[in-house]
Amino acid sequence: MSQSRAAVNPCSMCMPLGSVLVFRGIDGCMPLFHGSQGCSTYMRLYLAHHFRESVDIASSALSEKAAVYGGAANLKKGLKNVIKGYSPKAIGLSTTCLAETIGDDVVRTVREFLEEEPDCRSITIIPVSTPSYADSHEEGYSAALLATVKALAERSKPNRKLNLVVGTMISPAEVRYLKRLLGDWAAEFILLPDISRTFDAPISADPPRIPAGGTTLEEIRDTANSLASITVGAWANHRAAGEYLEKEFSVPHYPLPLPIGLKFTDMLMGRIEEITGLHMPEAYEQERGCLLDAIVDAHKLLADVRTAVYGDSEMVLGLLNFMMELGIRPLVAATGGLSKAFEKLAKEIAPEAVVLAGVDFSDIDGEIAAQEIELMVGPFTGRQIARARKIPLLRVGFPNHDRFGASRQSLLGYQGAAGLVDDLANTLLEERERSSERSP
Repeated sequence: MSQSRAAVNPCSMCMPLGSVLVFRGIDGCMPLFHGSQGCSTYMRLYLAHHFRESVDIASSALSEKAAVYGGAANLKKGLKNVIKGYSPKAIGLSTTCLAETIGDDVVRTVREFLEEEPDCRSITIIPVSTPSYADSHEEGYSAALLATVKALAERSKPNRKLNLVVGTMISPAEVRYLKRLLGDWAAEFILLPDISRTFDAPISADPPRIPAGGTTLEEIRDTANSLASITVGAWANHRAAGEYLEKEFSVPHYPLPLPIGLKFTDMLMGRIEEITGLHMPEAYEQERGCLLDAIVDAHKLLADVRTAVYGDSEMVLGLLNFMMELGIRPLVAATGGLSKAFEKLAKEIAPEAVVLAGVDFSDIDGEIAAQEIELMVGPFTGRQIARARKIPLLRVGFPNHDRFGASRQSLLGYQGAAGLVDDLANTLLEERERSSERSP
């Protein structure tokens, strides 16, 4: 289905928000929006509601005057204030609709700023074009990831490491899982971006102005010298950063889906074995067996349940494939971003499903009603449909504002999939109990 001309209730967020997830995953990096102050304020609030953490995003604070005469002066002042106030190692500079509409040349302005302020030349500034009207937060994330490796990756001595690129938005707990996986494998690696601490930090009486943690600038530079790159969450799209490293520095690139469920996790494990020459640790063999046991345990309850899945494209594809492994019947698969590859892959995974891309929740609601859906799986943004139609909703992915634990939710790997089996089954059981209580 093509994108609606007007989004009544969008199934995605805007591009600059996605870029923040990348820049907050870089050590010492401060995000800065070139646009009106409202953009950064709204995104700070939105991300804080999801992660339950404070989120600072600076702004060049464009006004009506800047919209007429250009925002270069505001941007230079904003850069200077961020450097003075936060002492960052890097600044992730994302454009917004207003800056793009008036045609500000951000790259030229940054170059002029560094010429005018020689004391600031040690700060890495990463500009990225992210006008909200161009696409979704997923594409903003991908664009920032590409801009980061373009700005920093440089050839030096081969390091024999594995680049693990996180190609789509996942939780801090899921990043920690990927780091633990490679650590248990005894593999040297560089993971980018690393939000495992920056969006899920321990409580502190005196927190730093920029959260500790993240992929270091030195590690990002060294991605050009690695043995290979794996991008997880790059089955349909989001391959640009890995492809750039392959094209520019001859680092072999292997795009994979998010490791959700049996088959997709097997794909990641097999690729790591192939690259490193090391067998999967025994602990993960046991986790795989436990997942199979969980699938058998819940099969009678989950088989043939009519399900709708929506949210970020790579998350939806992973969930779709796992549902087919469970015997669930996904009949609606939807994402807010435009992606022909998503439509093709989703239809291959779940031939019965109505596949929607570039749609809003009014479109999704119509299909949910038509398909007589019994279970919805996706972000909290579908809750109005779930309430109105009395359909149970299992909240997964981004965003999640009305429940706690989004930073600690983990669907990846064999263990994450086993937990997801339990959540799916329990959500259905709870709804059946409520339905029984409502019956006369």
